[in-house]
Amino acid sequence: MHRAYFQTSHGQIHARVAGEAGPNIVLLHESPLSSFVYDDVLPLLAPWSRALAPDTLGYGMSDAPPRRLDIPGYAEPVVELLRTLDGPAVVVGSHTGASIAIEAAHQAPELVSGLVLLGIATYTPEQQRDRRQNWAPDEPVTEEATHLLSAWQRYQGLWRGCDLQTRQRAVWTMLGSLDRYHWAYNSAFEYDPLTPLSQLTCPVLCVAADGEFLEEGTRRAAEQLGLPYEVVPDCIGQIPVRQPKVCAELIERFVDGL
Repeated sequence: MHRAYFQTSHGQIHARVAGEAGPNIVLLHESPLSSFVYDDVLPLLAPWSRALAPDTLGYGMSDAPPRRLDIPGYAEPVVELLRTLDGPAVVVGSHTGASIAIEAAHQAPELVSGLVLLGIATYTPEQQRDRRQNWAPDEPVTEEATHLLSAWQRYQGLWRGCDLQTRQRAVWTMLGSLDRYHWAYNSAFEYDPLTPLSQLTCPVLCVAADGEFLEEGTRRAAEQLGLPYEVVPDCIGQIPVRQPKVCAELIERFVDGL
């Protein structure tokens, strides 16, 4: 695996890259982290594909936009990255990354041969209001370091059961974009993924961990749109991190079926 930067009209996008030949696979991460969540998946894809995991604009080591973008705005540099590849790609997206993947396919369907969506962020209006108000509040830097404790407590809960080093990595990744960590979150809360998803013609696989908070919405979205759905058992979330082999295998099965 190596690192690469892609120049876009929004700035540079950093990506982890693995594999040299085969179908193109682009993997988009959840908020507010980075492509590190695919570190254990990429080596499993490398023998048979060319896999790229970019950092969302404003996260990881990608350039930050001057203001919060909506999901179509976050998808634009992904589309520009897709245009640099030698043919269409299967786009894999987790949570916010799934919304960005849907929008990228909507903006440039000729560049996307299929979608694997690991948790689709669908919300009722009441849930949207609650998420915007409570899920990702401002975390100002304080002399008392309350922002450090808040980030640690966040991943103690969301990533419970993960080893200490993995939780630590999630925390310092979030802290690296603390002033804007909630930007893509709030954009995902405002985005309606079902309308553009219903208009796509490429194959789509919907996936969720059986214990994650997006499982019910993902399952209902798949049922509503008549899309195939898989559940990953014995997993409370973060499929690429907790179950990288399972994640790689379901991507490979999906690609083999195209």
